[in-house]
Amino acid sequence: MKIVFTTFFKESKGGGCGRVSHEIAQAFAKEGHETVLVCPGSRTEVKKIAPHLRYLQIKSFGNGDVAIPYLTVKNLQFLFNFLKTFSPQVIHAHDFGPITLCSQFWAINNQIPFVYTSHVLPTKTFDFAIGESSKALSRFLDTSLMRRYFLNFFKNADALIALNKDVKKDILKYGFKNKIFTISNGRDLRIYRVCPLAQLKEKEKQMTFIGYLSLRKNQRYLLRVLKYLPSNFTLNLVGSPINPAYLKVLKDDVSKNRLKNVNFLGEIPYEQIPQILAKTHLFVSASKMEVQSLVIIEALASATPVVALENETTKELVDDSVGFCLGKKTPPVVFAQHIKEIYALSSREYEILCQNARRKVAHLDWPQIVKQTELVYQNLLAEKKKANGSKQIKRMVAFKEFISLFPSSKMRTFLLKQWEKPQNLSKKNIFSLVLTVVGTFLIGSLYYLLKKIKIVHY
Repeated sequence: MKIVFTTFFKESKGGGCGRVSHEIAQAFAKEGHETVLVCPGSRTEVKKIAPHLRYLQIKSFGNGDVAIPYLTVKNLQFLFNFLKTFSPQVIHAHDFGPITLCSQFWAINNQIPFVYTSHVLPTKTFDFAIGESSKALSRFLDTSLMRRYFLNFFKNADALIALNKDVKKDILKYGFKNKIFTISNGRDLRIYRVCPLAQLKEKEKQMTFIGYLSLRKNQRYLLRVLKYLPSNFTLNLVGSPINPAYLKVLKDDVSKNRLKNVNFLGEIPYEQIPQILAKTHLFVSASKMEVQSLVIIEALASATPVVALENETTKELVDDSVGFCLGKKTPPVVFAQHIKEIYALSSREYEILCQNARRKVAHLDWPQIVKQTELVYQNLLAEKKKANGSKQIKRMVAFKEFISLFPSSKMRTFLLKQWEKPQNLSKKNIFSLVLTVVGTFLIGSLYYLLKKIKIVHY
């Protein structure tokens, strides 16, 4: 098949959403599919990455996890021309950023199935990271105009992929009425299967959490848990803060409670995570909300038992066979008691727990996820084929007049030319493209301003 994936993030950026969007493209290419990933880059160009994999990079600016694309006429034309030449059978997005919205516009205009995997809960989109990184940006994105932008994006997708039942339930609550498929995140389990088991008899008991340091991830709770554990229990916190102020709060808590056994390890390259997990006796998490946490999957795949508070991921993957999934309101002292229970196991009992953990996520290897996703594509292609003879959508003259009200510019001319092409566009389709271009400009300008006054943090 010929597939285009899109992402708002550079490789290794953007947390789980960014990592999965790059990895799924690589996984499809390894299976022999002609694959293109449209993503940010230092310049607009096409790069060959592997025999069946190319990256179409759109020139973008921004450091850290943020990459704002230059959606100039030249760059949009480059994208559209490439898509026309490549002629993908499916376009599959992993976020609703500007690059994705432009690709969705092209997909609808050329009657190509468009799929979106939701890495957030649609009804709680801004509860994930934006609110913590910048309240001003969060307020801007929560305006009625931007809400309409997101709603149109969802409605214009041919199908959504939910990572689990909780996500599917939230998508339905949001009002999406097209097809919904449930497919989990994939992982390269090979690199975790070779991790040796940590030795429970070691005097120093190693507990680890991996992920952004943030209010949602709730590391302060883990520090409170540590107060109820013996002095030979060490907590390793791997990850960078979304907002440096939260890191200061954590370090103040450590100092105030005289916790000498906390290691702030900062962000560690993804390739080194298996080494960290191999030395970890127990993965701990108090995260309040997770769509489907990659680190929980990776911990289990590395044969590391998990003790965690209940959220969308732990409720799905953690039970008594691999550790403990505790209620959201569990007191820290009770959480600590369950940790002690695991460390009180015999070596044989602990080994069984570890083996169960590895088996729990054996079905999430990338080749299996690719096969499930292929079936979704085939389903949508069959539906599109049936719909080809259906009544064409009439042009919306009123909206063409609306575009004509834009100040005279290359962008206005470009949009009007897209309008005049043989494909018939719905009002909401052209609205999405206009709003994408305008919204990206506004977000980019706001980002630049916030960075200047040091409100945006990495």
